[in-house]
Amino acid sequence: MSPEMSNEPQVSKVSPRARRALILMIAGLPVGFFAGRWLLGLRRDGHWGGFDPSGGDMLAFLLAAFLVFAGLVTAGLASSRKALGRRINGDDVRAVTPATSAQARFYAGQGLVLVLAGAMLAAPPLAVALFDPLSPLLASAVMTGLIALFLFQTVGNITLWIRSDELMRRTMAETAAVSFVLFQGLLFLWAAGEKLALLPALTLWDAFNVTMIGYLAISMLIGWRRGFAD
Repeated sequence: MSPEMSNEPQVSKVSPRARRALILMIAGLPVGFFAGRWLLGLRRDGHWGGFDPSGGDMLAFLLAAFLVFAGLVTAGLASSRKALGRRINGDDVRAVTPATSAQARFYAGQGLVLVLAGAMLAAPPLAVALFDPLSPLLASAVMTGLIALFLFQTVGNITLWIRSDELMRRTMAETAAVSFVLFQGLLFLWAAGEKLALLPALTLWDAFNVTMIGYLAISMLIGWRRGFAD
């Protein structure tokens, strides 16, 4: 029998990245389920008060959960130099070279910045949800904490920029430039439509969440084009 006529089954190998993604999805299902039940239980017990989350608040919670999860995964990856080396060099390399200490510190810092971003994004609607009515004193305390976290995260972002190589810096700069031009135009068109009474009013909170989601999408797209993701 010729090789072309062979009916032997072809074994398809699943890449390690696909296996990790599947494991994370399976692990995330019960976490999301029990977290949702816990939040609903709090609402039934009256802990949420009269809080009625808007669309912007729900986007903020989802985006904050994504940022915190991504940050924890990144920081966890940085804790193993061998796993980080496999992530940087690729899964097809037989003799994986462990990541350097500088690379591990960079990824750990990147994870911390993502976690801080998620915490800052969730803090305002979460404070309104847990403390209803929110007193001016407590609101000022939350705002003070946000300012402190923002300054700390800014220092972290500057540190990451300094430690980045030229390719990473170009990716960051391209993401910022594309996001600025795109969202400046979109916000102008929406503001014009709102002024002409053709579109509904958009709060700054809603606009920020939409632009943040767009920025992340652009960042991932540009990163994928430059080979940072596959």
